[in-house]
Amino acid sequence: MRHLLFTGASGLLGGQLLARLLDHGRQVAVLVRPTAKASGRERIESILLAEEQILGKILPRPVVLEGDLTSPQCGLGDQEVQWVRRACSSILHSAASLEFTGPDRSGEPWRTNVSGTQNLLDLAKETGIDEFHHVSTAYVCGLSPGPIEATASDGAYGFRNDYEASKHQAEWLVRKAPFLRNPTFYRPGVIVGDSRTGATLTYHGMMAMLQLMTVIVRNLPADETGFRKVSLRLSMTGNEKRNMIPVDWVAAVITRLLNTPETRGQTFHLTPEHPITIREIIDFTSSYLHSGGVEFYGAQTPSELNDTENAAYGGKGLYEAYEHTDPVFNTDSLKQFAEDLPCPIIDEAMIHRFLAFGDADRWGKRKRPRPKIDSWAGDLLGQLDSEGLIAFARAVAGGRTASPPSAIGIECVGPGGGSWTIRRTSNSSALLEQGLQNHHHLFSLSCGDILQLVQNSGHGISALQQTPLLNASRETTSVGSPTIGSRKVAAS
Repeated sequence: MRHLLFTGASGLLGGQLLARLLDHGRQVAVLVRPTAKASGRERIESILLAEEQILGKILPRPVVLEGDLTSPQCGLGDQEVQWVRRACSSILHSAASLEFTGPDRSGEPWRTNVSGTQNLLDLAKETGIDEFHHVSTAYVCGLSPGPIEATASDGAYGFRNDYEASKHQAEWLVRKAPFLRNPTFYRPGVIVGDSRTGATLTYHGMMAMLQLMTVIVRNLPADETGFRKVSLRLSMTGNEKRNMIPVDWVAAVITRLLNTPETRGQTFHLTPEHPITIREIIDFTSSYLHSGGVEFYGAQTPSELNDTENAAYGGKGLYEAYEHTDPVFNTDSLKQFAEDLPCPIIDEAMIHRFLAFGDADRWGKRKRPRPKIDSWAGDLLGQLDSEGLIAFARAVAGGRTASPPSAIGIECVGPGGGSWTIRRTSNSSALLEQGLQNHHHLFSLSCGDILQLVQNSGHGISALQQTPLLNASRETTSVGSPTIGSRKVAAS
């Protein structure tokens, strides 16, 4: 199986998608942008460590390509582009800017959502990739009254904001790319936190609403029982529905669809069968905050606003356009392939989990620790010259390797891990290649195994060959894809 090139892995949806894809055995290469505080691999490692805690299992690691979607060639060097050409057969594009407005089309959200998508399409064309999976949004429909069909949107009714317009334009770029073979589109509704833990990485949409309510209520005086009366009249009926969906469900469904070949070329709305209402959000939040008193005033805005109402109406801002215009989406195509994965109903307990996580996270202000990795397996393997690589391969394979040309795959799961291929090109030379490619055997090792072997390489090849590997598991396999940064060093 060749690699899936994946953008957006560092985002809320992307992290969960990455964990599920790896858990399902997909070979994944992530395009990730380094930050001033963390390298690309550190960002991915931090995300996977968190996902492992939720899943209760250790995961493989992807190939990490540091780049920038908004730059030509997606910020990749020529060597990385060559690797993509050889190693990747498909793309999952999930990266996006969530900015609602931009002063001009050189900034966000246009830069990432439109220019970034075009850069990725250019890379796909250059590297011969014709399978493309695009994570869009249900709101490319703009102001269309609905019901919204799972087909191409013409944008005839206009859009609420630049985010919708930019995502609509990105969809059309993908749909019109002549070299793509049946691109597939996933259109989620409003993604919220994890249904099981309440965890989120972003405070947009519903989380922004919950944060605003929390601030308003906790600034009000409490009576002797701790109850707070909220004098707030909302210009809504309370029955307005919201197409909000937990991120873990979205990740599970996209993973299912992506791994089902029959879905190619289709468009899927990922929206709830039973949308939550504004009244339910208010009531569930009020029970968490031990408050009450919110009234639904209908379509009219009260002529005179009190201090609480001024704070509430002033905080609606960017989301006000959605108050009365959340349409119904056709999900027939989704039900055809994922009817057994119903969207979890967002109930009182789930809203409380979202609120509890927001409190614990200080609503996004909590400092997130960088992963503490004692040894990166790739750095350890990179210390070996050609002679050391041959000896390493023999030690892993029980003292024997096939005559050149031959190759073994090394997979190191868990913190600091990754996958590599050691390829013997002659009796005295070998290549170390990041990732898995055509090989005779695949060996699963721990970072501790690799560290022990590499340390012993400094005491001579015989010591390396004699290192016991109690944790190495072996399986005969053939996994196709070449890898980045291959080295060929003739043994002295």
